[in-house]
Formats: sequence, structure tokens, C-alpha cells
Amino acid sequence: MVTMIVIDRTLQFLKEMAKQAVVTIDGQDSIVSFQSQEIIKDTVKTYVYLENGHGHVSAAKLVDAQGIELDRYNTSIEPSEDGLMIVFTLSVTLKGELQA
Repeated sequence: MVTMIVIDRTLQFLKEMAKQAVVTIDGQDSIVSFQSQEIIKDTVKTYVYLENGHGHVSAAKLVDAQGIELDRYNTSIEPSEDGLMIVFTLSVTLKGELQA
């Protein structure tokens, strides 16, 4: 049986594994810090905010401390005077009966 501590620790591990975002703006990769992270149920959400006046965004990826890609978005977002929020979501589904 799977206990809640297994789920909680797995989610915490995923949250701590992600260290930064790499966002491709106007063809150049930029390292962007997280605005925040949170765990909601079985999902880790990582929020990255680009300030006003960003250029054309073609990709965004979530990486660990060694630069290994954990998640990626390929996109085409035109330049904007408004800021841009990118949200990475990592979800976990553990199989087995949940022990109360």
C-alpha cells in the first residue's frame, strides 16, 4: 500500500529538482528565475514571469541544477507590452492502494 508520505515526498522532490527556466526570446536563450512554486493535490506548479516588453517567445523549458530538461513548451507568443506568465505543471500518479 502507498502511504501519503510517499506522495508528499515525491511531489516535494519534483519541486526541489526544478531550479530555473530557460526561455527563448527573439532567438536567444535567457535564464529566468521562478516567481513561485506550489504543490496542489498531485501537481507541482512552477510560475515564471517575463516583465513587460518581452520579445517573441518561441520556447520555454524547466531545467534542473545540471541544465537537464524536465519540461518544455514550444510556442509562438508575439512581443507584448504586457508581462507574460508561464506555468509549468508536473503531475504524479502513483499506482497502488492508498493507505489512510
